[in-house]
Amino acid sequence: MSLCRLAYRNPHFLRCTAFLKYRCPENSTPGTKHDQHVICIRRDYRRLSQTKRFSDWSRSEHGGSGNKGRTISMSVLGLFSLAFWRKEDDKEEEKEQDIKIWDDFKVTLYQYQTCPFCTKTRTFLQYYQVPFESVEVHPIFKKEIKFSEKYKKVPILTIDTEDGRHELQDSSLIISILGTYMKHRGKRNLSEIIASYPETEIMDEDGKTKQVVLNKYWIIAEQADRVDTKTETDPRQTEAEWRRWTDDHLVHLISPNVYRTYREAYQAFAHHVELGKFKGTWEGVVAKVFGALAMWLISKKLKKKYCQSDDVRLDLYRACHEWRKALGTKKFMGGEQPNLADLSVYAVLNVMDGLVSFEDLEQNTKITSWYRRVKQAIQDKQSL
Repeated sequence: MSLCRLAYRNPHFLRCTAFLKYRCPENSTPGTKHDQHVICIRRDYRRLSQTKRFSDWSRSEHGGSGNKGRTISMSVLGLFSLAFWRKEDDKEEEKEQDIKIWDDFKVTLYQYQTCPFCTKTRTFLQYYQVPFESVEVHPIFKKEIKFSEKYKKVPILTIDTEDGRHELQDSSLIISILGTYMKHRGKRNLSEIIASYPETEIMDEDGKTKQVVLNKYWIIAEQADRVDTKTETDPRQTEAEWRRWTDDHLVHLISPNVYRTYREAYQAFAHHVELGKFKGTWEGVVAKVFGALAMWLISKKLKKKYCQSDDVRLDLYRACHEWRKALGTKKFMGGEQPNLADLSVYAVLNVMDGLVSFEDLEQNTKITSWYRRVKQAIQDKQSL
């Protein structure tokens, strides 16, 4: 039996279900979602009723286009609209749950405003609407992170909970830990998740031992979400590979390009100071003069180590072409929405936004359209 005929034989069922039981309680008042639901039904009906296909369908189903057909059509549209609103409600409930899991946490990000690793962490927090406070660390004096006994780099993320304070370092590890915590919607204790990313001692290319987190780029999925890798590709695999590529390759091309000459280095630091809390202070002047000089000299060493071409721009262009080629016709690497690989690549490139190096990048690559889509997606999330 067709849905329309079911509607015709049981008009009371449809009226009660579509208009009363779910969205129109007796005590409903103007301004509730019930009003949006009814408006949606009427709007959809008006639009569809103007099409020839709808008229033909209505006549074939109801034997005419009178009030009976209109009532049934409205009822059917009511059911479809009901399904839409139910889906929207589920999304809102999920969003509320995501926000609530941070209610008992105080998250603080210690950062340099334009450090690519800090920008990665900040972009993640903004996109996933994690409430946090940011503390700008002076690039030379670093007095803001004196509390950290061993780790003297940024970003540092502190999370104050009922169990005490957790101090997290390394942008990719921070993102994976918080991403896994959100994936489990707070059902797993944060300490337990941190313990799921243990350090392992390995020997590097120079024969020196160092501590690494082998699963640093992976979000630990719930059992129900795990993929049988024998029959299908795990999307986390591609995401993890590009996150690693960002850290191992792309990020090392930023300093040689941003601080290519002392003039460009000074312009970059002047721009960075304008964005941070040291604007108009003597600390800001020190950062511009000595910070620019230091990074210009460091960029020369990074160029020898990580760049293949004498012109460092060419290495940057090649990296962006590689990313763009992998993206193909997809809107984002994550499909319809940015994933952690999109956010990581975007954040690293965002460090150059507003500088000469970024202008050159826009003119010589096809990265701009994707970059702007990610930027807009982040802004849309922040405006919710």
